[in-house]
Amino acid sequence: MENIKYGKLVDFVHMLIKQSYSDSDAHSFVDATCGNGFDTLFLCRLAGEKGCVKAFDIQAQAIERTEILLKSNLNFINYELIKDSHEYIGNHLSDKIDAAIFNLGYLPFSDKTVTTKGDTTVKAIMNLLPHLKDDGRIFITTYITHDTGYEIKNICEFLNSLDNSVYNVLHINLINKNNTPPELFIIEKNA
Repeated sequence: MENIKYGKLVDFVHMLIKQSYSDSDAHSFVDATCGNGFDTLFLCRLAGEKGCVKAFDIQAQAIERTEILLKSNLNFINYELIKDSHEYIGNHLSDKIDAAIFNLGYLPFSDKTVTTKGDTTVKAIMNLLPHLKDDGRIFITTYITHDTGYEIKNICEFLNSLDNSVYNVLHINLINKNNTPPELFIIEKNA
């Protein structure tokens, strides 16, 4: 068993997804913010050759970085890289998905003024919800630093409005850190 530090939310999310979806090699996943490609690579490996991953980013640099990472670490192609804002995610999905990941903020080692925004992220979540399978989940890692918490506030307000007979929403945060640690939201569809 891997020794995952729960306080490192990206690893925690990967652990949760792996535990939930390692029963098959034909899953369908979405990486709503592919960035440097690490979440996309994780999802591609978990989906297997018969599965599929759609990864989105608005920045060409992120798509290029992700493509380089995937080509050098996979011996199969089960992914589609889409250069578009995640708010238009619904335009690119026709089938149901098992899970989606958001890792919000800005692309590391690039222009920090290009960031995800609360209104477009909420639209992306809204557009993903109809595409979730009955046991589907959306994992959203959020950060305060790129916009002093405005995006988290928008997401939280929207998630609080979801019908609790259809969705469970979890909010996980580190309470003993002083350096504005990330927060995690998980939307789980009730079957």
